[in-house]
Amino acid sequence: MKLTTLLAIAPLVVAASALGQTAISTDGTDPKTWDPRLDAVVAGAKNHVVTFEDSEIRVLSVTVAPGEVEALHHHRWPSVIVYDRPTRSENRDAKGNLLAPKKPAGDKPELPRVIRVPPEAAHSVTNLDTVPPHLIRVEFKNGFPKA
Repeated sequence: MKLTTLLAIAPLVVAASALGQTAISTDGTDPKTWDPRLDAVVAGAKNHVVTFEDSEIRVLSVTVAPGEVEALHHHRWPSVIVYDRPTRSENRDAKGNLLAPKKPAGDKPELPRVIRVPPEAAHSVTNLDTVPPHLIRVEFKNGFPKA
């Protein structure tokens, strides 16, 4: 990812990260108990590329090819996700149950779309579209910054 891209989305990430508290995780379990082999950059390395990492944050560039089903993986830290190319997709939990979309539905969403999510338990996304989505995921290793 180019530095100019990071600088362009930085205000969006800061604003989203400062909004209220989030749940311990998407399924209510403690991320400290999750299998490290299912971390997104380990189990889902094909789809999750680390573009920056330090002791505070990890920035991932995420894509999923048309028709592709991601490997089961999790995100153990709370995140801000910036969608710059949304697509039709479905997200399933470790048991194969369909999960509710993280973003509101709409014919023409305003881009970039920014959402805040708690640590995300094991899941797998299937791209139902003819184009790959693209998103930037900023994971906060020490939790969201205090406002």
